[in-house]
Amino acid sequence: MRRLRLRMSDWVHEQDTLYLSALAILVGILSGYGALLLRFGIEWVSLAWTGERIWENALHTLPWYVYIAAPVIGGLAAGWINTHWLPAGQTRGVAGVLESLSARSGRIDGRHSSRDTFGAIIGVGSGASAGREGPTVALGAAIASYIGQRLRLSEQQMRTLIGCGVASGIASSFNAPIAGVLFALEVILADYAISTFSPIVISSVIATVITRAQLGNFPAFTIPEYRLVSGWEIPIYVGLGIFCGLLAVAWLKMMPPIRKRLERSVPKPIYRPAAAGLVLGLCALAVPQIMSVGYGTVDSMLWERLDPTLLHWALPVTAFLAIVLVVKVFATALCAAGGFGGGEIGPSIFIGATAGALYGGVVHHLMPFISESYGGYALVAAGAMMAAALQAPMTTILMVFEMSGDYHIMVPLMAACIVATLVKRAFGHESVFTEVLEARGIDTAWTRERSWMRAVPVRKIPWRSTPEVSEHARLEELKRVYVSSGKGCVQVIDDDGLMIGIVTFADLQQWLLDPTLDQIVLASEVANRNISVISEDGNLLQAINMFDRESFEQMPVVAYDNPRRVLGILSRNAVFSTYHALIVKHGEESPEHHG
Repeated sequence: MRRLRLRMSDWVHEQDTLYLSALAILVGILSGYGALLLRFGIEWVSLAWTGERIWENALHTLPWYVYIAAPVIGGLAAGWINTHWLPAGQTRGVAGVLESLSARSGRIDGRHSSRDTFGAIIGVGSGASAGREGPTVALGAAIASYIGQRLRLSEQQMRTLIGCGVASGIASSFNAPIAGVLFALEVILADYAISTFSPIVISSVIATVITRAQLGNFPAFTIPEYRLVSGWEIPIYVGLGIFCGLLAVAWLKMMPPIRKRLERSVPKPIYRPAAAGLVLGLCALAVPQIMSVGYGTVDSMLWERLDPTLLHWALPVTAFLAIVLVVKVFATALCAAGGFGGGEIGPSIFIGATAGALYGGVVHHLMPFISESYGGYALVAAGAMMAAALQAPMTTILMVFEMSGDYHIMVPLMAACIVATLVKRAFGHESVFTEVLEARGIDTAWTRERSWMRAVPVRKIPWRSTPEVSEHARLEELKRVYVSSGKGCVQVIDDDGLMIGIVTFADLQQWLLDPTLDQIVLASEVANRNISVISEDGNLLQAINMFDRESFEQMPVVAYDNPRRVLGILSRNAVFSTYHALIVKHGEESPEHHG
């Protein structure tokens, strides 16, 4: 009988996957067009300030005052949005998506998200050193959350649907559907179950198709052909990974002190983005390449077409790249700390490409016969920096490979990305997304552990069959069944075989002293009707939370379609044994569990 019920449960689970896959199509469509709207919005604001759709096309023709006016006025608008339209202290972008999954079961306020998107359009379009990918991911997640809330999806269904929105955002931004899927699974959900994977793939593909229909089938960057000159380059690429990992550490460690300094210097939050914009504009007068997204400059590095001129001075390429790298890292941390809308994915690519071009230029100068020129190192370092800053090596490796379509890059790319990630992790597990959450005391490691537990369904936890007696049975029969079963509990059922309550020793003990009651008292009078149950379509996290709240040792597992039809009894010991096995499987130490 239990095997039949498990087959029924698996059938329902498959129907659930089909339902989510259908919703994933809708999420992919809406997220794809949302990504286009955000992209075009940034271009329209840029056009208003510079006369060009991207800042790079106007860097050398703009009058000086635009570099000051654009980020300051954009900062004033961003500050007004932050203080009047958004809740105080709200986490934005990808970090906000992670927080919603951790603290609010994936519920995202659609109004706040739309206002945050508007703020990102103004900020990035006005020259803030930030990227468009983070807001695109947040917008996709908000669209998915809104649909999930309207349809009253369960928490696990909501997580999967939000993963669809996240994947759509990345796929739309980079024209890279595989990278979108990996980003959602590796960074957001940490869940690789097939029921999660399938809808996310569908949504990512749909969003990519929509983006390609509007923009053409072009990657985010035009990437030249890559070649590995010599096997001796692999150790050099390992050194590049170390360099990028340390740079990612410096970038993340820079954010909290800049944030605190801005809070002290500009007490009113409404003016902080404008203050950050003023400093950004002053820096841009000397280094205009730091403005906005900067992908045009990245293309110039990849194709080795840089114009190394600053303040009308022609500099050596190495000196030019070193200056751009230092100022870009500072400007990106400043804009994030100041409260500009925008994300850190784009800046991580810019910073990585600059660091790689600098590193590659030096290496090629010293060892020209065994090394590639700086463009190849810029490409690999863009991936390595992104892997370290996002703590997402698999996503990055697949993204760069997907955009380049060149298998020759895989060995150096894998070496650099993994080394950079490990170097960064040696100084802490936080990423550019989780840094702000950890600063607010939100345990991101526990968030990932919870995602693992959500992926373990109750039907995969061993439970035992339950002895049962009729509600009309006498106390004598009830005691006999209880003792002979040795299960520690007995289910009391009605004439339809449905549970009306559970009897444990605590329920029986008050009836044991008087044997005259054996033929008088009925099982229905002894049964405890105030019990907690867990559905067969629940998960390990729900079971742990229920056992944490209560003192009972066993809990009935009931059918998904009838909370009175008991399938078995789940013990506290079985639940926590499964939990410990899960932690061992993932190679993580269990954090202190708070009930």
